[in-house]
Amino acid sequence: MARGPIATMVAAILLGACTGGAEPDDVVDTVRQTEQSQLQAIASDDVVGIARLYADDARLVRPDGTVLQGGAEIGAEYAALVEDPNFALTIEPTHGWASSGDDLAVLTSLVEFTTSDPETGEPTTLPMTSQTVWTKAPGGTWMIRSAYNVAQDDTQVPATQPDLAAAE
Repeated sequence: MARGPIATMVAAILLGACTGGAEPDDVVDTVRQTEQSQLQAIASDDVVGIARLYADDARLVRPDGTVLQGGAEIGAEYAALVEDPNFALTIEPTHGWASSGDDLAVLTSLVEFTTSDPETGEPTTLPMTSQTVWTKAPGGTWMIRSAYNVAQDDTQVPATQPDLAAAE
């Protein structure tokens, strides 16, 4: 009995089914739209709407290196931030990458994070670069797994970021 050709054919079918077939650019657009809904929640001080996109085991790394662990802790931080009358967050998308499996996306953005100066109460803005990893379980919704934020040096704001898709 010739098992080799049958096993090869079965393996090819199974591997073909794993590719998912989603267009990565479409996936990035969908995740960016999800990100916009979070920004709308921030603008309206909706802490539940802000925090709902963070997975229970998500990690948010602040520019100073402190790490917030889990959706509950991240939500509590946002609850404190929305109490700040100067709190604002603006995001300018720069690059995005997504798997064709419609289950993983990485978004990079330039961010302006504004809060009140603790001494003067005046608004102060920190320019940052943010990279956010999003995942989606089959049939699920996009969730943030990690957000890594790095303060930008005022003297060196990148004009462009490397195109991650070109590195593939």
